[in-house]
Parts: sequence; C-alpha cells; structure tokens
Amino acid sequence: MKPPRGSTHLPIFLLLLIALVIGFFTVADFGQSWDEVPIYRYGDYALDAYRYFLSPESLPDFRTNLNLYGPAYFMITAWLSRLIMVLNPSWSIITANHLIYFVTYLACTLVLYFVSLRWMSHWAAFGTALLFLTQPLLWGHAFINPKDIAFMTFFMASIHLGFQMIDAPSNFRWARILAAGILLGLTVSIRIIGPWAGLLVAGYGLLKSPRKMIGILPFYFVIAAAIAYLTWPYLWKAPIANLLDSLRTMSNFPEVKYVLFMGALYPSDEIPLTYFPTFLALQLTEPALILIVTGTALSFRLLMKGKSKEPALLLAGWFIVPTLLILSSHSALYDNARQLLFLWPPLFIVSGIAIDRSMEIIKIPVLKGVLLLVIALPGMYASVQLHPYEYIYYNGLIGGVQGAYRKFDLDYWGISFKEAMNYVNDYAEEGTQVIVIGPRQLVKQYARRDLEISGFRRLDTQGIEYYYGIFLTRSNEDQDRCREAETVFTVERDDGILAYVKKVKPGQECW
Repeated sequence: MKPPRGSTHLPIFLLLLIALVIGFFTVADFGQSWDEVPIYRYGDYALDAYRYFLSPESLPDFRTNLNLYGPAYFMITAWLSRLIMVLNPSWSIITANHLIYFVTYLACTLVLYFVSLRWMSHWAAFGTALLFLTQPLLWGHAFINPKDIAFMTFFMASIHLGFQMIDAPSNFRWARILAAGILLGLTVSIRIIGPWAGLLVAGYGLLKSPRKMIGILPFYFVIAAAIAYLTWPYLWKAPIANLLDSLRTMSNFPEVKYVLFMGALYPSDEIPLTYFPTFLALQLTEPALILIVTGTALSFRLLMKGKSKEPALLLAGWFIVPTLLILSSHSALYDNARQLLFLWPPLFIVSGIAIDRSMEIIKIPVLKGVLLLVIALPGMYASVQLHPYEYIYYNGLIGGVQGAYRKFDLDYWGISFKEAMNYVNDYAEEGTQVIVIGPRQLVKQYARRDLEISGFRRLDTQGIEYYYGIFLTRSNEDQDRCREAETVFTVERDDGILAYVKKVKPGQECW
C-alpha cells in the first residue's frame, strides 16, 4: 500500500478526478432546491452592491433575511456560473451552479485529507477522505446545497490554513497570516458562526506557542474583519449594529418551521435534544459510525497517555463543545439539522485514527485495500440506488429510506419536483392548470411554457375537466391533500415517496 516515491498524494488526486468525472456527467440529474432562487438573486445583488460601496446609504435593501448571511460564496458562484454558461451555453444556470457546489465539496474532501495527515499516515488520510466522499447524504447535498456544504468547506479550510500559519517558519509567516486571515474573513461572510474557526486556531496557537500567537492574533483577526466587511454589503451602513443583528437572529432564528421527527411534528424551536444526535446516528453509513466510535475512543486514550493530544482536543473544540452550546441554547434546527454539517469533519478525522490503527495491524497490502473498499462500498451502493436523491439516505439502523418514511422528512428541499414536473410535461394537455403546494418556483423552472402554474388561491375550475396537483411528502402534508383525486405519478426511492402528482377533477377536495 506504499505509494511510489514522488507520488505520495497521487491516490487522493485520482480519487477526486474520478469523482469530478462522475459529477460532471450526473450534475444535470439534480433538481433545483428550495432556497436556490433567492440565493441567485442575492449573489447578483451583492455583486451589484459595489457600485454603492463609497455611498452605502444609497444601497437598496435586499428584502429577505438572506441579508443576515454574508454573500461571499454566493458572489463567487454567481460569477463562476456566468463563466460556465459562456463556456457551455447548453447548460442552465441551475446546472452551472450545481457543478460549482460539487467542486466545493471536492475541495472540502481535499482539505480534510491534508488536515488528517497531521495525525496519520497517507493511506489512513486517504481512507478518511474516501469515507467522507462516499457518504450519500453529503454527496447528495454537494449538488443542491449552496449554504451548508460551502460553509463546511470554508470553515475547515480556515482551520487548516490557521494551523499552517502557526506552524510556518518566520520567513513564510506573513504570507500565511494574510492567507489565513482572508479565508477566515470569507468564512465569516458565509455564516456568522465563522469566527469559531478563528477561536480554534487561536486555541491551537496559544497551546503550542503563546508568545508567537500573541504577536500573530491582532493581524490575523484584523485581516479577517476587513475581508468580512468588504464582502458583506449588509454591514456597510452600520457594521457593528448589523453584525450584532445577524448574530442575534441566527442564534435564535425567528422563522418557525414544523419538522417531522420520530413520526411527530415539532416546531423548529421546540425540537427534542436528541434531534441532531439522532440524524448523526441514522444518516452516516454503518462503517462511518463504527470508525467514528472507535476513533473517538482511541483519540481520548492517546490524550490520557499523553502521546497525541491534538485529535481529542480538536474533536472537543470543533464538535463536542459547539454541539452542547447549540443544544443547550435551544437554537432552532430543521431540515434534518443540515445547518450543523460544519461539525461533521472532526468526526471523520477521528475515524481516520481508527483507520490508521487498522492499517498498522493489517500487514498484507491486499487486505488494506479490502479495508478501504469495505468502508466505502455501502455508501457507494446506496448512492447509486437513491440517485439523484442521495441526500435522503438513512442507514440500516432505521431500515433505510423505507424505515425512515413517515418518521423523518425525506426530500425537504423539493428537488423531486423536477421529476414530477417532467411527468406532467409529458402528459398534460395544452394550457392545463398545475397547482403546487410548496415552492412553486421549482416547478416553474421545469414546466412547459403553455402550462399555468399557480397555488390554490388562483385556481379557476370554470370550464375545465381536470387540473394537476403536485406536492411533497415533507412533514407528512400529503396525507391531507387531494385524497379523493387520482394519483397518476409518484417520485419514490426504496419505498419512500418523495412527491405526488395527482389528477384532480372539479369538486374533489384538495386543500
């Protein structure tokens, strides 16, 4: 299993190249997700805002709560998606953005590999990256999630560059401070909790070399603050007040949503304390769970013996402490706690400690390769079976998607509306009304131009023979929708229904 001299990192780059090829040829399969349309507008708004940089009082407001998120990543995707569409005019803006999200996920995998190398062999770090890359939940989010995958990537990259800044010799230190500060600033300009990455870096620096860190910290944080300000137009009018407004709102999100958990509906601000831990246990693959538990035990054992403190301390600072703070504050969580994906990487790092130990025990190279295959195969198989809805994955502890159906939400972001609308496009007569319960903008993206897409308030049944109703099974809302109407199509995987298309005749109750 020892790579040839001079090609130490070749396996990880080959893995990412294979993943990129797969992503390139499958990216068009993924439907647009619920939040993407306003995010496209926010990215364009933020780019246009620089016209008002010297007179921020004239900057028009962006009238959604997206202002409370920094737009750094959205600006990047807005600019890159335009470039992609110039290079490939046949692609839609949706496909272009989805490819950018996916490449961001691949970058996250690469950073995880290099962070893991601090405490384990190359092959164990490769195994860590492989396990991370083949998680169906993450693979699915990688194409459709413009928020949480990006924040996870920038958060981890901030920690990686921050550690490098501290470890750098004096002749490279200023370049590293600049790079680490810029990346931390961009991380803050994605989500307000970004400074936590800087605190982890500061903690590492103070433990390793307090005198050096005291000299670095002011420059590091000033650069980060400047970048966050420059890339977040919402801060320009009143930097401190608006930053505190974002922090206050994001820590206690005011929009209450109803989430399906263990078969019951809960307001998002009253979810049980077990909400996030439950999804961790049920949406990671079985090999990942085993390796995380084993690696956590090994990491704390090394800490107690004084051999290697960093993995256990990193797990505590990056996962355990923020998780306890978030749960104890009763912060609103929804969509299967996708907001906390940035807490996942340290779990995979400690899983790498277990992989590394297994590699030491297994002496036969072929068996080491078998180990890597075993940890990756369940996730790869599930991804193929669920495609393009990989993010609805549940493991065998709940009985897969079939066992989770009606207990937890599946397609909470509505990407199955693309497949549902494709059916209607194929069978609907010209001018047919299509009534959507949920995000109508997703259906409009894929509808034939002659079809009339609306909500029930605009429904006109005068003189029509039928209309179509499209809705998700999110929060089990479908159980009260159009029960008298004929079900003509369902989007489903593993006996779990994601969306319905029903043919409704005038007089049939559908609301």
